[in-house]
Amino acid sequence: MKKFLIILFSVLLVILIGVGVYIYSVFNTFEQGVSDSYEATDRERSELRIDEVDPNLDSFTVLILGVDESETRSESEDLDTGDFRTDTVILATFDKDEDDVKLVSIPRDTLTYFPDENYYDKITHAHRNGGPESSMLAVESLLNVPVDYYVRVSMPAVVDVVDALGGVEFDVPFDMESPTSIDRGTIEVEEGEQILDGEEALAVVRNRDVDTDLGRGNRQLEMVQAIMQRAKSTGALTKIDDLIEVVAENVRHDMTSETVRDLATYYAFNSIEFDNTQVVGTDFWYQPNGAYFYLADPEHLLAISNTLREILDLEPTEPNDLINLRLHGIYEPYQYLDDYLLEEFTPETAHAAHSDDYENPYGDGFDIPEFDHEDLGVEGEDDLEEENENGNGDNGNGNGNNGNGEDFQQVPVEPEYNEPYEEPAYEEPVYNEPAYEEPNYNDPGYNENEGFNEPAVDEFNQGYNDDYIEPDPYHNQNAAPAEGYY
Repeated sequence: MKKFLIILFSVLLVILIGVGVYIYSVFNTFEQGVSDSYEATDRERSELRIDEVDPNLDSFTVLILGVDESETRSESEDLDTGDFRTDTVILATFDKDEDDVKLVSIPRDTLTYFPDENYYDKITHAHRNGGPESSMLAVESLLNVPVDYYVRVSMPAVVDVVDALGGVEFDVPFDMESPTSIDRGTIEVEEGEQILDGEEALAVVRNRDVDTDLGRGNRQLEMVQAIMQRAKSTGALTKIDDLIEVVAENVRHDMTSETVRDLATYYAFNSIEFDNTQVVGTDFWYQPNGAYFYLADPEHLLAISNTLREILDLEPTEPNDLINLRLHGIYEPYQYLDDYLLEEFTPETAHAAHSDDYENPYGDGFDIPEFDHEDLGVEGEDDLEEENENGNGDNGNGNGNNGNGEDFQQVPVEPEYNEPYEEPAYEEPVYNEPAYEEPNYNDPGYNENEGFNEPAVDEFNQGYNDDYIEPDPYHNQNAAPAEGYY
C-alpha cells in the first residue's frame, strides 16, 4: 500500500511539474506575443477621459481596425501597414456592469472630421493619414465617445485566427466569390450555415458584390461576434500557443500584457451578451470630383453617443458637443474648419434635444429596426470586384484610386460659408413730393370746385379724352427701392 501511494504521489508530482512547465511556457509565450504585437500611440489617454482606465474595474472601449493589407499589395505597391486604409471600423464597448459588449460598425466612407488634420474626409482615410491614432481621434469626433484602446488586424490575421480556432460557425447570406488573402485567384463560398475555414471567413467579410459596403459591415459585426464566441470555447483554449503566435505576427494593439490578461480573464469567466448596430446614413456624391461619401444620421450618432457614455459613466452628450450635428448642413468633404466654426458657431435654431421632452427617434441607438439600405435607396460604394480591377482602394471616381496605387487626394480648402444673418439697419423710405405747379385755369378739364377730378369732355366728339392720369404724389418711378424692402 505504501509503495502504491509513493507511485501515485510520484505520478501526480510529474503531472504537476508538467502542468507547471506548460503554464510557465504559455505565460512566457503570452508575454512575448503581447510584447511583439504591442504598438503604442503618442497619447497617454483620450482627451474625453478625466481619469485613467482600469480594464479590471472600469467599462472601456476598444477600436477594432481591419486594414486591407496583404503581402501581394505591400510588395507590388511598396506600402507599409500604415499606408493602408481601413475596410473595417468597429468600436467595441465593454460594459463591466452588465456583462455586455456593444459593437458599433462605422461604414468606411462615413464623412468624418479629422481633428489632427482639421478637415473632413472618409473615415477610412484616417489610418492612411496617421495610423491607428488618427483613426481613434476620428471615431471620437464622430461619436463624442473616448476610444481607450485599439486593435489592428490585417487580412492574413483573419485567416490564421480562424484556422487556429479550428474554423468558425457562420450563416452565409448568399453565394459569393471573393479574392484570396494574397489577392491571387478567388475563393467561392456557398449560402447557408456552415463551418468556415480562414480563407472562407475572410471571403465573407470582404465581399460586397451584392449588398455593398453597408451589408459587408453587418457581416463583419456578425463575424467578430462569431470569432469571439468560438475563442471562448473549451476546444479553442487548447490552441492557445497557435493563437498567441497569430496575434504576435498579424495583430497590433496598444494594450499592456496586464490589460490583455485582465480582458481575457473577464471574457473567459463571464457570460457575455453582444449588442450590434451600424451607423444609419444616406448617400452623398460630392459634385466637384464625383467622390462617394456616406452621411451619418446625426440623430443616430446622438443616440449611440449617449448610450455608450452612460456605460462609461460620463455625462450625456449635448447636441452641440457632436460636431456632425452642430455643423449639419455646413460641413463638406476636404473642408478646413476655422476657429469660428470649431469654437463659436451654433445653429440659429436650437436642436430638439435641448428640450426636456425630446425623444430620440432611434431610442438607445441599438434596439432599432434593421437598417435595410436597399429598401431605403442607400447605394453604398461600388463592389469589390470593380475596385480590385482598378487597384487598391476606391474605384477611381474622384477621391479614390487610379489603378496604379496612387490616390486622387483632394487638397483641403478653406471653408466657404455665410456669416450669421444680420437684419439690415432700418432706413426711412424716401418719398419725393412732386413740386407744386399752379393749375391752368384755362384748361377745359379743370373744375374750380373739384380740381382735375374727371376727364375733360370733347365738345366736338362728345367723348372722353382719357389720356390724362392723375399723378401719385407718393410715388417716384426713378427712385431705387430702399434697402431692406424687397
